[in-house]
Amino acid sequence: MSPSRRIILYSIIRVVLFAVPFIVFMLIGIWWWVSALTAAIIAACISYLFLNRQRHEVAEVVSSWGKGTHSDADNDVENEALDSREGDAR
Repeated sequence: MSPSRRIILYSIIRVVLFAVPFIVFMLIGIWWWVSALTAAIIAACISYLFLNRQRHEVAEVVSSWGKGTHSDADNDVENEALDSREGDAR
């Protein structure tokens, strides 16, 4: 799986983990700020317990960006195409 897909999937899972309890608490009639705080705590606990592998994968991707070791094949192809156009224009 590509690095960007890992990040997107992890983000979607985290949003769903927050949204489901938040919506349930709002339907019950709990104040919005209490619902948001409780949903955030629940989402953090569940993601810490069950999303360990995904969290480490995303952390490795983000870490590689900081070290400059990140390589994206699509960007490399686009850069080569642009470089060849610039060479033709000169």
